[in-house]
Parts: sequence; C-alpha cells; structure tokens
Amino acid sequence: MSEMELSSLLQKVKDIALSSFSIIEGRKNEVTFFEKKDLSIVSEADVETEKYIRDSLQALTPDIPVYGEELGCDIADDCQLYWLIDPIDGTTWYKLGMPVYGSLIALIQNGEPILGSIGLPAINTLVYAGKELGCFISAEKSNTRQLLIESDQTKPIFIEQATITSSGMHGTSTWIENGDTPWNLISVLERAKLFKFSGDCIQHVSVLNGSSDAAIDTIMKPWDSAAIIVCAREAGLTVMDLNGNQRDILKSGNLLTAKNEHLAESLINLLTP
Repeated sequence: MSEMELSSLLQKVKDIALSSFSIIEGRKNEVTFFEKKDLSIVSEADVETEKYIRDSLQALTPDIPVYGEELGCDIADDCQLYWLIDPIDGTTWYKLGMPVYGSLIALIQNGEPILGSIGLPAINTLVYAGKELGCFISAEKSNTRQLLIESDQTKPIFIEQATITSSGMHGTSTWIENGDTPWNLISVLERAKLFKFSGDCIQHVSVLNGSSDAAIDTIMKPWDSAAIIVCAREAGLTVMDLNGNQRDILKSGNLLTAKNEHLAESLINLLTP
C-alpha cells in the first residue's frame, strides 16, 4: 500500500472511529453486560460498536477482511492484509463507569500494524497513526497535534526516576490468572519513582503524550496491541514485548512502551521471572 493510499485511508478511519464514540457513550447507562467463557466481560455496546466499525470498514475497503474480538477473529494463516478491531478495550472499566476505556482499530499488513487508531470516547480524544505518516492526537476543545517523543536515547532513564504504569497484576508472580509467565511486576512497583495501575490502552496514551515514562501490559491479545504498536512507533517510543523483541510482536501476548530504550530494557530485565 502506497503512502498516499495509507494517508487517505487514515483520515477515513479517523472519521469512523470518532463516529463510533456516540454508540459507546450513548449506551453506557443502559447497557447489559455478560460474562464470556474466559470470564471476561462483554456488553451489548461492544457488539453494536464492533458491528458498526466492521460495516464501515467493509464499505470503505470491500477487498480487505475485517476481524474483531467480539464477532470473530479466526484469521486465516495466509491472510496478508486485514483489519483488526477491539470495540471497547477495558469493558470492565466501562461497566464501572470509569472513563479510561478505549476503542481500537488497526490495519495489519504482513504481520505488522501499518495503521491504527486509539479512541478514548469518554474524553472525546483520538490518537491515530500510519506507518511513516506520524502519530497525531485530536482532543475536544484543542487543535490536532503531532505526538513525537524526542528522548535522548544516549541518556539513560533509570527506573528510580521514572513514572511507570501497568494495566494490572494479572499474568504476574503475584497473580498468574490466565497468563503463562509469572512476570515480576512487584519489583517494578518497589523500585519505580512513581508506580500506578492504569486503564488498558489509556496507559500507553499517557506515554505517548509524555505524561508517564513507560506502560506495561503482561497479558495482551493482538486486537489489544495492534493500534498501540503503530501509534507508539510513529511517536518515537520504544515498543517491545516482555522478551525484548521489537519486531513481530503482535502475537507475543504482552507489550511494553517506553520513552527510552534504556528504560525499556531495564524494565524487561527486572520483569523477567
């Protein structure tokens, strides 16, 4: 896909993402929630939002298949180009009425995200990016601006100086839940200058806009990671899985974003069981 085609597509995906906010916000006070087989929560709003985004993307690009968390994600092994959706990232936060949930759309080509949007409907904010096009943030009552972290990669950021967040204790040595590696998150909590538990995708937006230094997700699905990966890369962040890989990480099952590669590698060393 050419840069011009991707740029045009990004603007249209931005419009789809923003228009989906009204479904999520309009339903939050009356929606019914259900428990899935894996004991996670899904709502009618998840399904309605995914259907809207699916239909919109299929109309926009009829030849590109669309997959999502709620309505089917059985991606063929030979599928080289496809859309991937998480209609509400953080449905538990949505149920609790906490405005930290998100909505994610990504375009995947040859296993790598090349376009992504991170919507934060409760605060009417959208972060979006395309490969080699940059990363941008559009927020209510403010102009769209480019996000670019200009950290000096030769200057270390030490954990003891950093503000670090995590989406939870699941998948750690404290609470393995449905994870397969007991990541040593408690050591990060003990050493960081400031450590907070945060919402799902919103914690990575905090790193993107410079409010925090690193964000850790110990358990991730491809639909959770895809949009974050391309946005973070285009904003100049270090993006890794928790084994230190920076490429082919969509299906790694975990994710780390950081302002600085030194900080990212220090966190990975500390997290390793």
